[in-house]
Amino acid sequence: MSRKLQLELLEHHPIRDAASGLNEPSGLALDRQGTSLYTVSDDTRIIFNLDLQGRIIPNSSFLINVKDLEGLAVTADDKTILAVQEESNSIIQFDIFTRKEIQQIPLATLKNYDQIAVYFTHADQNKGLEGITINFNNNHIFIVKEGAPGLLIELDAECETIINYCKLNEKYGFKHPRIKSEKLDFSGLSYDSTSDTIWITSDKGECLFHFNFNDKKVLSRLDLPRESDTQSKRVTKSEGVAFDPNNQRLYIVSERDCELYIYQLHDHNEAATNFDDGCQ
Repeated sequence: MSRKLQLELLEHHPIRDAASGLNEPSGLALDRQGTSLYTVSDDTRIIFNLDLQGRIIPNSSFLINVKDLEGLAVTADDKTILAVQEESNSIIQFDIFTRKEIQQIPLATLKNYDQIAVYFTHADQNKGLEGITINFNNNHIFIVKEGAPGLLIELDAECETIINYCKLNEKYGFKHPRIKSEKLDFSGLSYDSTSDTIWITSDKGECLFHFNFNDKKVLSRLDLPRESDTQSKRVTKSEGVAFDPNNQRLYIVSERDCELYIYQLHDHNEAATNFDDGCQ
């Protein structure tokens, strides 16, 4: 029996810090202890470390030599940050303790890239890699291509080989009552170790998709309310998501609002039917 889920907005916090350059947050990752978050800003060469209320932790934020980063993920040992750069469709690794870049890995250099090359050859530059997350059961890495078409791509733990991929289309349940499926985009990823699933944000959809990659099936689609009233306006440009498996909480960052939204995930068999329409 599949879970029926509902999101409860607990709180939201402004995180804009113009002096530090945090103006357009893109990507979000939770450390393994669940005590702080990492984000980047499109126009700033800094990886920001935030507390759970979205305040910058100065001593653990650090300068980097690249910009235009999108998604972030933290490795199981809390030693490395993985990021994706949309312009180059690369994965970039940073050492958290030395604050140095370890290596850049263009997607095109991976084994089996020929299986997905057609989706990148003539792709719009603004429809490249957007999100990244890690399956902590096997340390496999998942990355998402924003659109035209949306792709979810599984890599091995060494980031050397493309193992599998899936088009994020209607066949697998990526439907929306207000947006045509081909117009849907995908902006962030977070692995859910409690159910071996992946949370995927959609900027245009103003929602989250809960996806079982093994079964290639959307389990639910959850709108992202900006206020505690579930009928409120939805979060715009949800660029990053981080799931806390211990507390069953979802952290969402909005690029447009420059806000951090915190939701509690509930099993709610009746009320959740309002949120998962269109995804069977």
